[in-house]
Amino acid sequence: MQQVVEHGFVLDLPADYHAATALAYHGRDPAGPAEWQQGLQLRKGLLLQGCALELQLSFSAASLLVWVRGAASHDWSTLLPVVQQAVLRMAGLDGQREAWLQLSRQQPDAARLLGNKPALWLPLTAEPFEALCWAIIGQQINLSFATALRRSLIQLAGVAIAGSTLLAHPGPAQVAALSAEQLTAQRFSRSKAAYLLGAAQAVLDGHLPLDDMSSQDAAEAENRLLALHGVGPWTARYVMLRGLGFADSAPIGDSGLATALQRFYALPARPDASQTEQLMQVFSPCRSLATLHLWASLTENA
Repeated sequence: MQQVVEHGFVLDLPADYHAATALAYHGRDPAGPAEWQQGLQLRKGLLLQGCALELQLSFSAASLLVWVRGAASHDWSTLLPVVQQAVLRMAGLDGQREAWLQLSRQQPDAARLLGNKPALWLPLTAEPFEALCWAIIGQQINLSFATALRRSLIQLAGVAIAGSTLLAHPGPAQVAALSAEQLTAQRFSRSKAAYLLGAAQAVLDGHLPLDDMSSQDAAEAENRLLALHGVGPWTARYVMLRGLGFADSAPIGDSGLATALQRFYALPARPDASQTEQLMQVFSPCRSLATLHLWASLTENA
């Protein structure tokens, strides 16, 4: 039986921080084998530097209490700074919001989109590969089916965490080790299985250096993603938005984004991909957070 250790730390939160967006994003699957969310608490299973860990996040008005649990054999001296960076990503504390607030003071459409509501924080996946998996899984299917497929993937390839009931979301090695037959038996289409396995292999062999791409030029990162078999503009932009943390990425082709733009601009029909790209230009260089606000407007209007 592995010896388990826990480490804790506290992050101060900005005075106007609100955790609801991050909690809703990371806890969107109540039956998820890698997540558990209740109230202001979130548990998350993840792989960092090949180590299976459980994060426990407890939000309050002024601070975020973090506990991380895993095997005592991990090199915690190098792991803890990586954990802290993952927490900042998950909470959306990456500096994007400040630029968005500045844009909303200068650009009329951004100001109207923000309105009298507080500016949102943009939560990212704990690490980039999780966003790539979700984006491929979510291609051309509805949210509930995509969530079920993601759940199946984690159950197939997730990694056990010492001292935890959660599974860590699989990394590229675990996904690449699956067969197409294992995935199709879980209702993955044959093409979706092939895209997912190919993407995992590309990350594993270094053709797609996901962990380094957030520091690249956005156009270069997008071209690298588009070079993957089965990855189109929506998938690439979603990974850039949620996985790589680019501040100016709108997932063109997203039906929710198109619907929100139609309502926001009172258009007679939903804009196509080209029109969506043109309409989103006004929110540059903050198209990622503009996208999040436009998605949120669908719920607010409902």
